Amino acid sequence: MPLVCPHCSRTNSGDARYCYFDGASLLGSSGPPEAARKTFLAPFVFPTGETCNTFDEFAHGCQRHWNVAVELLHKGYVQKFFGGLGRLDLAQAAQEAAAFPDRERGLDQFLSRLPAGNLSLPKLDVQPKLINLGNLKVGSASEFELNLENLGSRLIFGSVSSSCKWLAPTESGESKLFQFRDSTAIPIQIKGQHLRGAVKPLEATLMVESNAGTFKLKVLANVPILPFPEGVLAGAKTPREIAEKARLAPKQAAPLFESGAVANWYRDNGWIYPVQGPASNGLAAVQQFFEALGLSKPPKVTVNESYIRL
Repeated sequence: MPLVCPHCSRTNSGDARYCYFDGASLLGSSGPPEAARKTFLAPFVFPTGETCNTFDEFAHGCQRHWNVAVELLHKGYVQKFFGGLGRLDLAQAAQEAAAFPDRERGLDQFLSRLPAGNLSLPKLDVQPKLINLGNLKVGSASEFELNLENLGSRLIFGSVSSSCKWLAPTESGESKLFQFRDSTAIPIQIKGQHLRGAVKPLEATLMVESNAGTFKLKVLANVPILPFPEGVLAGAKTPREIAEKARLAPKQAAPLFESGAVANWYRDNGWIYPVQGPASNGLAAVQQFFEALGLSKPPKVTVNESYIRL
């Protein structure tokens, strides 16, 4: 008669003593806690001298001596131990975990198969959850730390990604992979070359995704607009204000467009200057700016004669 595991509710053969899928005891109704506390026929001894006589003790021993446990699993000692106890299911699980490309992930995978009663699942916590960076300056790079903590046991692994170019978890701007057991701090870079002056605060999102939880963090920053510093255009904070002041005093404004002062002001605020190519001379430079903004139409040039016969 098939036996149903009281822990994972999967069906096993009628002569099984332990669940093939999670290693829980199939004898009696007490389930996994009984298996977790059951004394090994022979103790597992870590190189540090710590002795483990139950699944619970072994699981917590691996937590305390993580790097040592990683090596013991990789070299086959864990597989040999459970094979010697007659737990061929766990010996097979240890062999599969030892072959996992990432050794730490392999150990974590094996711990998830143990019928341990009080080894809690990993649980991710992120601080801070709302990030206000205050005032930032166009072209100025900086960084801050995102603190990740494991409120449970075992291993947490995942990635951090950003929704915009001015906020980057890596130098290239791609997602940052992480893996830790207790806590870790991830530096987040602020790319000053991608900042843009704005009246309203800039908003971005940092997405933290892991096997132990997902967080969507809001990031705020102020990038004050630098007013135009000189001449008849002084004090202007938007391209439209520049255009309005230039319309009222075109002759005085022309040298500022011709010399590149307006183009430099755009660059200092992180904006793209609308005029392509070199600036024209005199009043034509003002006209050129108005046409680039779409505030005036360029003059049409026509030829009176379709051909000239000499």
